[in-house]
Amino acid sequence: MIDHIKIVCLITAMFLIGCASNPKSTLTVHHINSLASSDGNNGSFKGLEYLADPVPGTFKNRVNIMYLHGIGWTEDRNNGQLAADFLSGISKAYDLDASDGIITTLCGEAPYAPDAAPTPHIYIRADETKYFETAIPGSKLKLDELVCMDKQTLAIDDNLEFVLYRVFWDNIFWDNLQFAHVGQDDDRGSSKDIARLRRKYNRILKDDLVNYGISDAVMYLGAAGTEIRNAIRGAMCSAAMDAAGQGFASQGRSVTHTEICRQTSYRNFQSNQFAFVSESLGSKITLDVMQEALSDSRETVHDDMIMGSETYMLANQIPLLSLSDLSTRQSRPVAKLANKDRPKIIAMSELNDFLGYELVPFYEQLWKRSIRPQQNNLHTLTDPMREKLTADLGFEMIDMRLEFAKKIIPVLKGFVDPNDAHKGHADEPELMLYMLCGAENGQLNDKECLASELQNR
Repeated sequence: MIDHIKIVCLITAMFLIGCASNPKSTLTVHHINSLASSDGNNGSFKGLEYLADPVPGTFKNRVNIMYLHGIGWTEDRNNGQLAADFLSGISKAYDLDASDGIITTLCGEAPYAPDAAPTPHIYIRADETKYFETAIPGSKLKLDELVCMDKQTLAIDDNLEFVLYRVFWDNIFWDNLQFAHVGQDDDRGSSKDIARLRRKYNRILKDDLVNYGISDAVMYLGAAGTEIRNAIRGAMCSAAMDAAGQGFASQGRSVTHTEICRQTSYRNFQSNQFAFVSESLGSKITLDVMQEALSDSRETVHDDMIMGSETYMLANQIPLLSLSDLSTRQSRPVAKLANKDRPKIIAMSELNDFLGYELVPFYEQLWKRSIRPQQNNLHTLTDPMREKLTADLGFEMIDMRLEFAKKIIPVLKGFVDPNDAHKGHADEPELMLYMLCGAENGQLNDKECLASELQNR
């Protein structure tokens, strides 16, 4: 009798080392569903092109995009550019050559061309050096710098540009915290002596799924998560200042998150609309930061950036990681926003992604299984109840239920590439059109959308 588990494990190992070379399947959008409505396929969102707007004194429409990556090097261990796939996906949608200077350098590192200027970037650090107690009593690990953020500008044409602020936290936290815990085990440097004792595919799986993957999530759910969220808030303040005309060079090479946000409190910024793109673990971090900002009873630049925004979450793990949010303390209410200002979260989830979850079924299930003072254990959500749930959350939650992952072995119909399902979103041209052009009542909104016009020529 064939052991199905062994077959799946072998196939998983094959996809991680890049053995599969079959073409991708056609994208299927099963539905675009909104938590606010009982209709199964009437979700709507604007898309990046329609979010782009001018500010007084300018003629070009622009949207500012905050990008937050997911679990470490599993994105591509051989690719130094986080978000390269996303930037390339946008470039292809507009028939631009992604290799022609559109994607420049890794945050803070030397440019590719010796005579080129470094990509604009800035480091966000803690207010003071943080020390974390370890498993050895009396021993501590130190953390000072938190994230590096750089700026990539995609000039689409004379009337449209996307400005991407990429926030990098992985290397800093790996070097300062995670390496001390699991760096003795990975297949790099002196630890190869241990790692090379493993079978080849087991070694790759151990690194990509655990040492560089799950360790990120475990670390974030602990005390270090507070510092990551502080850093993201600081990065948002820095991006807001840059978008309003005060560039990174004038802010300084390295700034504390409190000081850079204190500077924004003294100014009345006027900048283009912000949007957010997050991958994997970055989706949970993004939602946590937004919820904290909208429930702290203070009006800050963070609120301005979040209001009216759209967040495109690629392969989120919010339902799973929200188990860490269980608390015996009462949570603070999120600020009540008018419908026009309420931010939207669009979860783009491949059905076959091992790590991904849809948001609408999660919040429905949580609502039905939880106790509330007014009504308990109701199994039917009416539209008024859905509207109240959406208002209480502070966000309109929209799911895009997708299928696009390719088969690893064509004759094996019951298994597709989990790696592609988790991180292949930007390689799907039609899915990128949804992100750029938006959706109206569950359908792609391609009216006067430049990306759609270019693809249909």
